[in-house]
Amino acid sequence: MAATTESVVIIRFQQYSDAYQALSELRGLGETLTSLQVRSAALVERKPDGTLRVPEQSDEIIGIGTTTGGLVGMVTGVLGGPLGVLLGFGTGALVGGMFDIERATGVDSALALLSAQIPPGSTALIVDVVESTAEPLDQLAARFHATIERQPAAQVAVEVEAAEAAAEAAQKEANRVLRERKRAEVKAKIDEKVDAVKEKLRHG
Repeated sequence: MAATTESVVIIRFQQYSDAYQALSELRGLGETLTSLQVRSAALVERKPDGTLRVPEQSDEIIGIGTTTGGLVGMVTGVLGGPLGVLLGFGTGALVGGMFDIERATGVDSALALLSAQIPPGSTALIVDVVESTAEPLDQLAARFHATIERQPAAQVAVEVEAAEAAAEAAQKEANRVLRERKRAEVKAKIDEKVDAVKEKLRHG
């Protein structure tokens, strides 16, 4: 039995119509080839403002629950949802856990490399695959003059969890700062009133 690799793949296209056609062909490849198992896939668009449009129609996805569960759903959530905004994936600036990952490994994180493949104004397929050879997807990308980026699925899954943890920690810190600011504002108002009363008594 040939060795297989499990990857999250980003294929970036110049036109939405090319990406849509490629997704249809990918569905066929996954059904006919033994060397390629397409576990899930989604067609996404990065808008000029950096936000990610996730699939809304069934013909834009492969796999039940792709946009709500599974690795592709988790990746689209990190890259394009509120979590992605918090971590800066829409703007190219990475914060929180991504920096920690890069410092620990000495290389760019898998999520950062995948995100870089979907710049503003682009259309891409995000695919969770098991491959015994890279040729089918490479040839698919070549037919549409598309670029392709693979990252190990296990590494992506770990980084998604790290990103979610970083976002949770960032939200807790934000809530703490807001609470402290509110307390400081209340204390300042109380001190102001006390000073006003003291001043009034002195001149009473």
